[in-house]
Amino acid sequence: MPVGAHRQGSAFSTTCHEVHLKNIAGNEVSIFLFRFELHGRGIDFVLNEEIAADMYPDVNEELTPLVHACCETLLRYQHLTVSNTIMDGHFMSSGGFEVMLSKGLGRHFAPDEKNRLFQDAKHIADLLAAVMDRRTQEPKQGQYRKPPPLERTPNPTTIKTGLEKLGKTKHREDQLQWLSEGRALRPGLRPLRPEDLPPGVTTSSGYDHRGHCYVFEHKTLGMLGRIVLSQIREQEMLLQPELYQGQDKPDSTTAKKKKALFEKVVATVNAGFERNFPRPVS
Repeated sequence: MPVGAHRQGSAFSTTCHEVHLKNIAGNEVSIFLFRFELHGRGIDFVLNEEIAADMYPDVNEELTPLVHACCETLLRYQHLTVSNTIMDGHFMSSGGFEVMLSKGLGRHFAPDEKNRLFQDAKHIADLLAAVMDRRTQEPKQGQYRKPPPLERTPNPTTIKTGLEKLGKTKHREDQLQWLSEGRALRPGLRPLRPEDLPPGVTTSSGYDHRGHCYVFEHKTLGMLGRIVLSQIREQEMLLQPELYQGQDKPDSTTAKKKKALFEKVVATVNAGFERNFPRPVS
């Protein structure tokens, strides 16, 4: 199946032909849509086989970064799940869509993070419903065509572009929300000028359910890491740097260069972060 799964930071694909009468919570369901399932040290995204067979390239392109973002979030909690299925989504017998986490897992999430995860799960369900609707309408209009074969392994560049688009959209939505609430626009991370960063380092928007995400790369060393800004209280923000591991061995020369360079980036960003969000005087 084209849309992928997430395993060890890479994108893979799978399908499943099955009939589920109940979801992970034991509730009666009408149509199985998807589930996120533990697979070794990673997570597979398992999609309804009939929907997979009808998938459109444009829908798949929109779906892939959402799946990737959900997998990244669920990977942080995989050690806490009590079942192999960590999250699933179904259309219910009573009507409507329901997404469920493994029993008891939701209490470990920050509220905003869980809400964003569920919002993206609902977005995935909406896209799958659109596929079913389009395939239903095509024969009636004499337009049915066999869907073209899709890539089994999503292109990392496509995923990165999709996540950047999602991140920018989220940032705009937050700005509109701040304005509607009469708050000043304070995104937390003051826009960096190219000269503020080490030579050869660039930044772009990323996407993370915890908060605003910024991705840093070097023109020759490649991906360095990302920084996530999460609001933990009304006037308090948390900066979370994450070094990109990649395929390099931790003690390799390249890995050491990346680590040293990313530490400089984090120091620069942290200085600006402290200016925007000074710690309260006790």
